Amino acid sequence: MNPLESSSLSSSSTSDLMFRPLSHRAFQWIADTTSVPPVAVGIVSSLALGGFALWVTWVIGTVADVAAGRSPDIAVRAPVTLYMMLGYLPMALYYLGRWTSGHSDAINRHFALDREPIQFPRVIAGLAGAAGVLANYFLFLHQPDEPLLLFRPGRWTADFAFPLVGLVFMGWLNFRFMFLLIWSAMAISGTAQHIRSIDLLDTSSVKPYAQHGVRSSLLAVVSLSISANLWLDPKSPAIATATTLVMLVAAAALALFLPTWGIHQRLKALKQYELKQIRNAIASRRDPQTRSVDEAQQLRADLALEQRLMEVSEWPFDAGSYGRVILYVFLGLGSWVGAALVERLLESLGS
Repeated sequence: MNPLESSSLSSSSTSDLMFRPLSHRAFQWIADTTSVPPVAVGIVSSLALGGFALWVTWVIGTVADVAAGRSPDIAVRAPVTLYMMLGYLPMALYYLGRWTSGHSDAINRHFALDREPIQFPRVIAGLAGAAGVLANYFLFLHQPDEPLLLFRPGRWTADFAFPLVGLVFMGWLNFRFMFLLIWSAMAISGTAQHIRSIDLLDTSSVKPYAQHGVRSSLLAVVSLSISANLWLDPKSPAIATATTLVMLVAAAALALFLPTWGIHQRLKALKQYELKQIRNAIASRRDPQTRSVDEAQQLRADLALEQRLMEVSEWPFDAGSYGRVILYVFLGLGSWVGAALVERLLESLGS
């Protein structure tokens, strides 16, 4: 029996409401009322918050300390990067929700699946955000690392409250983002088990799986690009930065491959089944002493079909997908260039 026919077309429902936080509704409202794309709003928000952080560090004297050589430049770069991430993550969550819904609808439409759209779990996402707040406290506030040690008892001044507020929101948004990134990838992957049939010679219908993987990985890669200038700085808290780096790299890798794992298994199983069938047919016509003219023609057709089946990829990625992933990896270089420019600016202020 065809392994793809063993799955039933069952419908599912979920008790969770569609996860649409306030930031998502704000992005959608701006896009609907002003025709400004959400990505533009996200870029402006990220730059504005980064500029605000730079202004605060200037007001509280951190910039002057760095320029005079009394503090390392990471004391300025860290809060600027932190607040740029606070501007970026709501946009990333918005696009993750929109892309997940769109790719789910495309899969249901291509394969005629009678299934409800994928919905984000509100409660679990909130718990992930709360875990992120606690994680940021222990990683960045409780660890005795300088100069990013932010937990200073009795010093509730601007230079303490400013990064503290940023880290609280950063933990909330970042952990929800990483959780929903992996959760949506698993949800997209799980739809593959409900597909009844796939045409191996025309796999355009499985492109939504690859599209979701590539697009979702972009969201994680941008997070890495914004904050990459901090990872290898010797003045960064080693435990905190290493932990965050590993989590973001793992999230990017899982976001790329996890959505395609289910359809990969189906393509692999169907390809092996079809090759076994065609090879059995070839074996039955291989003896030239017993086959007719029609069977000889059919043998040539079977051999050509076998070759085409062997060339079918078991993954839904194409050359364009791999090219985009490689391009995304190089996005991190922009962060290093930006960090070098900031460092030059601070050096010029101190000279």
